[in-house]
Amino acid sequence: MSGAELMLKSFGLAYRGYMEWKFERLFLKAKAHGMTEDELCNSDHRFSLYMRVGRAFEACSEKKVIDFISDVMVGGIRSGEADENSDLVQMALSSVSNLTETELNLLLLMREHRKNDLSSRDGYQNYLQDVERHLFLTRTETTGILYGLLRTGLVLPPDTGPWAESTIYGFRLTSLADTLFSYVSLCKRHHQ
Repeated sequence: MSGAELMLKSFGLAYRGYMEWKFERLFLKAKAHGMTEDELCNSDHRFSLYMRVGRAFEACSEKKVIDFISDVMVGGIRSGEADENSDLVQMALSSVSNLTETELNLLLLMREHRKNDLSSRDGYQNYLQDVERHLFLTRTETTGILYGLLRTGLVLPPDTGPWAESTIYGFRLTSLADTLFSYVSLCKRHHQ
């Protein structure tokens, strides 16, 4: 066997080992919801979703992110939207496919702060203080990461309108983020 063939073979084994534990977590979540592995991909829509999960798993290594992605898929299936409105579930899943754990934590904390008006100066300042306290990120680091999250479609940037009263001071979650979190909530609610 040549060096190149040996390298390719060892890459295949490493890849399989790297991905196996991630799919095991997904299968365990599905099983907890009464779904079999086959039911995760037993239609064209679900198979497409399953493939997106695989691509998302390739790009991340943090257990928390793997579990979140798995919750999105299982919740999307449980909601019925994986079959009836598959584009929405696929968009929600794609939006988190390249998130780091820090980015996910920022989004989760933003969701917790949603009851405070993040578009107001005080509401946004409270959010930034919590980020510093819990995630140990400076305001500058947080702002940079949040601007990077614009790529996901999950956050909207600060905005200043033509009148002072229309100024929006902080980043906000989008309706796609609401959909994403609804799938995760559905998965967690049925799992307890």
